Amino acid sequence: MGLELSPTPVARTFQGLGTRASRRWTGDALAVILLVALPALVFGVPALLGHAVLPGDDLTQNFPLRVLAGHQLRSGQLPLYNPYVWSGAPLLGGWNAGAAYPLTALFAVLPATAAWTLNMIITWAVAGVGMLFFLRALRLATGPAALGALSFAFAGAMSAQVSHFGLVAGMSWVPLQLLGVLRLSQARSPASRLGWIAVLAGGIGLTILAGEPRAIADAGVIVLIYAAWRIARLGRRCVPAALSVAAAALLGVALGAVQWLPGLAAVGASQRGGASMYLFNSGSLPAKWLLLMLVPDLMGGSGSLGQPAFFSHYNLTEVTGYVGILPLVAAIVLVGRVRLRPRPPEWVIWHVLALAGVVLALGGNTPVGHLLFHLPFFGDQRLQSRNILVTDLALAVLLAYWADHPLSERSQRFLRASAHRWLDREVLLGVLAPLAMIGVVVLGLAWSAGLLRWLGVSPAAASAGGRLKPWLVPYALTGAGAIAFVIFGRRLRPKLRARWLGGFVAADLIIFTLLAVVAVLPGLGSSARAATAAAPRPPGQSAPASAAAVRAAAVRPIAALGYPGRFAVYDPDQVAARELTLLGAPDLNVLSGTPSVQGYTSLVDGRYAAATGSHQATGEGQDALDPEAVGNGTLDQLNTSVLLTVPAYLVTPAGTGPAAGESGSGGGGSGPAAGPPAAGQREVAAGHQATWYLGGPLGVSRLEVPDADARQDAAAGLRLGLTAPGGGTRWFPATASSASLLTIRLPRPVTSVAVVAAAGTRPSHLGAASVTEPTGRVLVTDGQLQGALVPPRWGYAGRDGSFAVFANRFPAGPLRLEPIPGQSATGASVRRVAGSAANPTAAAVASPHGVRVIRSIAATAGWTATWQPRGGGMITVPVRRAGLVQSVDVPPGRGTVRWSYTPPSFTAGFALSAGATAVILGLAIAVTVSRSRRRRSGPRADPGPGSPAGSLARQQSWAAGRQPAGLGAARDEFAGRGPS
Repeated sequence: MGLELSPTPVARTFQGLGTRASRRWTGDALAVILLVALPALVFGVPALLGHAVLPGDDLTQNFPLRVLAGHQLRSGQLPLYNPYVWSGAPLLGGWNAGAAYPLTALFAVLPATAAWTLNMIITWAVAGVGMLFFLRALRLATGPAALGALSFAFAGAMSAQVSHFGLVAGMSWVPLQLLGVLRLSQARSPASRLGWIAVLAGGIGLTILAGEPRAIADAGVIVLIYAAWRIARLGRRCVPAALSVAAAALLGVALGAVQWLPGLAAVGASQRGGASMYLFNSGSLPAKWLLLMLVPDLMGGSGSLGQPAFFSHYNLTEVTGYVGILPLVAAIVLVGRVRLRPRPPEWVIWHVLALAGVVLALGGNTPVGHLLFHLPFFGDQRLQSRNILVTDLALAVLLAYWADHPLSERSQRFLRASAHRWLDREVLLGVLAPLAMIGVVVLGLAWSAGLLRWLGVSPAAASAGGRLKPWLVPYALTGAGAIAFVIFGRRLRPKLRARWLGGFVAADLIIFTLLAVVAVLPGLGSSARAATAAAPRPPGQSAPASAAAVRAAAVRPIAALGYPGRFAVYDPDQVAARELTLLGAPDLNVLSGTPSVQGYTSLVDGRYAAATGSHQATGEGQDALDPEAVGNGTLDQLNTSVLLTVPAYLVTPAGTGPAAGESGSGGGGSGPAAGPPAAGQREVAAGHQATWYLGGPLGVSRLEVPDADARQDAAAGLRLGLTAPGGGTRWFPATASSASLLTIRLPRPVTSVAVVAAAGTRPSHLGAASVTEPTGRVLVTDGQLQGALVPPRWGYAGRDGSFAVFANRFPAGPLRLEPIPGQSATGASVRRVAGSAANPTAAAVASPHGVRVIRSIAATAGWTATWQPRGGGMITVPVRRAGLVQSVDVPPGRGTVRWSYTPPSFTAGFALSAGATAVILGLAIAVTVSRSRRRRSGPRADPGPGSPAGSLARQQSWAAGRQPAGLGAARDEFAGRGPS
């Protein structure tokens, strides 16, 4: 017969504690699974279906640069240099590649798309799970913590900035840094303190290594302010925490030194090397556009399902900060609970950070803009609107605090005492944000054009606002739902209220994602390539007239055209943006290994940018060049063999002057601006010719050329010709239809790619030629490149899609020789022996008197060269600047010159990063060993709050019927009394 014992009350208490702990761990595990599964579904499923998520700058910049870094790592090289853009440019120092970021190493071992997709999944998982752990460490329940994590990772700028991977990758580590700061302010034992120093240092270092200065700046603001707050609340006990945070910060900065030391050197030599207030202000968020925090697609959205795409200047990605309506509700309601005595509540700091983020995002549009300009890491950057990330993170934390305790004790007393009443102060505060959202929607519906003009949208774009009205309705419904929750949700049972809250947040995120982030095309039918390459024109801007007149041609990658040197693309107005990715325009040319004189990356050598006009400090310059550099031979020294442009930059519709054309890039014009008045003018010496390229085959039925001495030139034998696509020219005697106009009327249209004028016995001064098509449309040869693309340097070589292809007859070649001053180069020779044709790294040189070797690679800091004579030995020879490229003077005789590249400050940065890595690993090992020993020896007498022994002490406190102080402090904070 067995004896059955009933559990004692204490045992039953511990059993209950075990059940509750099990439930808590189950809830946390489910939350972690959700926060990992969501990015796996969002990014993994499209990739498996062949449509990897590569929007905007991710496709044209971040992806190809990481592919290059992975290729170099796989080849046993350090990813330091990019030979394919800007005629050779820093890869590590250029920041955008994230070349030293640990996740970039995936590109060395995995297929490119798989590596990219894993980067995306890990980034959003780190952001969500890190925020969950941080909020749980603040003693918030699992549900509210999960809602805060979802709002941070999948709403607001973190979601909208998906096209700027470096930014979100850097910001994804901020919650881990906050967790490190929190634990360091709580730690009692040395082992725990050392472990969290390693965690905080690692998070800081990874943000730096992600390669985005804006993420570094925003993370610095968030962590610095929060650390100051936590340390200040410790009072006299603050010294250990302050020293620990400072040590972690220094260690983290050292960990990222391999990125920021070469990066700062590259910035200093770049087109952005001189910080200016103009640069700082460019991209500051207009104050009126804070309304987008309530209705993110007020000026157009992502274009989903036929919705009008964002139609103001700038772009939607850079101005989106909508993190949801309930985070705004939470922020306002919690303000009403603030009590400064005896102590401000813990969550007040997040109101401060939310406000700081708004001020930083407004940038130069605030009275303190001139002070913000002097903040480290802010004054030398543009696009201050991205600082809204600070606000979004703070609002997500405030949502979690409010969701954990939606009713203050005062509200609970009000409900108990006034069961028949529904409104108290918190309800009135809570409905303010939803009412404002509904008010903005009503204004958008009733006063659409007026509201848009007030927001600064052009009149042409404002007139298209009527099509946006139906897409504002979901936000009105969202606001109404928020009001219903604030008023009626407070009377629901906690479980039902939590479900309603979670469902509402999820619905809000889905609406935001569909209307302001993801472009879901009607019928869900579009290729990823077309979706990522699409660049909507401003309202009222039609396709260029000349492009419509040119017969369609198949688009081939530039790499398939067969030109040996570098290429250039001129399309600064993005007239043919849909085809640029298919062509392999910079930086996508990295994938095909085709060198270019241009790039899309943020930084380029300042002298190079000024001479070529290929980039500006404020970001303008995609597929741009200075027409003078095209025409005066500047591109020759860079070994530029081919240039592609669309006909709109050679011919413009009659009546489109510069003033009219300027609106083509932002208003209601019909194409790019015409060139300067001299673009189409030609001075033709007697017996010589002049050419006007048309940019492609056009049917010409009439030709007119302005000529102040038309009759005299016609009498002197001036002829006009039309060049056929095959190259032959058909000539016609010019007829003076007036004293200032030469005319040719053709009985039947002639297909032509160029107009040619041959002067007779006297020189002629001719204006821009005009051709009339059979349809009656008149095109004038006065485009931006008309004065630059002229023979004999440039010759028309055919079409590539919408682009005209022009071949350069005078490229310098990758290596050439010049005499050293005072010497002769007679008998000298040079031959590439290592490296690619675009990037020769070694050359065999022979010269009787010494010679200067010119290498057609941009002269940037970091290059060194050595000379090894055939007889042996080796000497260092200086690398000098010869125009835009490099030169090396070698002694007489035969030998080999070799070039090598090491970024400025790389050696020091690598040493610091390696040392910091060793220290962090050492700290992690020491903590692991210490914890292992503690587990073997049993709990200590005085456990720290973050240790397992401390957890046991708290359980014993519960078993004895006592409430842990931490939970009481949290409740006091929500009630406005401040923590203990």
